[in-house]
Amino acid sequence: MKTTTHTDKYIRVNSRWLLGLALPLLLAACAASPTKPVAFQTSQIQSLLIVPVAAPPLEVIPDLLEQRDAAYRHTQNMAMGVAPDRQNYQTAGGIVVAGMLSNAADDVDAMIDALPPTAAGGRAAQTPWTPEKSAAEALQGLLAQSNRGAELSRDGYRLAATDDASLPQWRRAIQAWYAQDLSQTNYASRGQYDAVIELGVGRYRIFEGQTSLQLMLKLIDPASGRVLARTHSESFRVDDGALASLQHDGKAFRQLIAEMAVPLLRQSLGDLGLRNVSNANQS
Repeated sequence: MKTTTHTDKYIRVNSRWLLGLALPLLLAACAASPTKPVAFQTSQIQSLLIVPVAAPPLEVIPDLLEQRDAAYRHTQNMAMGVAPDRQNYQTAGGIVVAGMLSNAADDVDAMIDALPPTAAGGRAAQTPWTPEKSAAEALQGLLAQSNRGAELSRDGYRLAATDDASLPQWRRAIQAWYAQDLSQTNYASRGQYDAVIELGVGRYRIFEGQTSLQLMLKLIDPASGRVLARTHSESFRVDDGALASLQHDGKAFRQLIAEMAVPLLRQSLGDLGLRNVSNANQS
């Protein structure tokens, strides 16, 4: 098993932004070295609000339906040539996947809970597990280790104009959110916090045995809504068992994402000037 991590920084310095491409699939390395925000001294930040940004559904390539030969061949060989329906569905472990569904497949209901429940057998879907909430919980723990209090927001950040099953729309929406210099949320009314961290997910997929995860963080002044700093980092892990990790209750996949998120969050907090940990404490 191999894990590779890559980080790019976009930091606010003297009221100017060092900006680069924010497309999750077309990220270029930023030549600028990490810089702490100067408009808001991080040494004074002791209390934070963590706001998870709605994450896209998991992308799996090749599509899971294609890997279930019987169902896929049946759909492709139908006399009317009806293409499989592409939508979001939920695995038994609550993981939301964007992919193809075929109502003609006899065993679809045994594999998934469709969203909405009537799409493939009618089973009620459980509460979804989402990567941004998992990462936000890990971030809260890391901030506590550096003696900073952090509270998870009850209300996440909803991205505008996203079609749940359209991954290109998700990518455009997350890019637009990441590029904003002013938060769209009035955090001054949320309580007394020194700063807010909005946490988003960019690349999130399983591709030919590689699991990819990209986290995007923005440090925000709650009084003015100004974005003080932004950073993103990503990694991928090569593992032949990536697809198998989705099976049963999906616990192996959820744990994998949680493990991948921790070093990315450590790096991101360092980029934002919010964490300084020794190698001995890293996991």
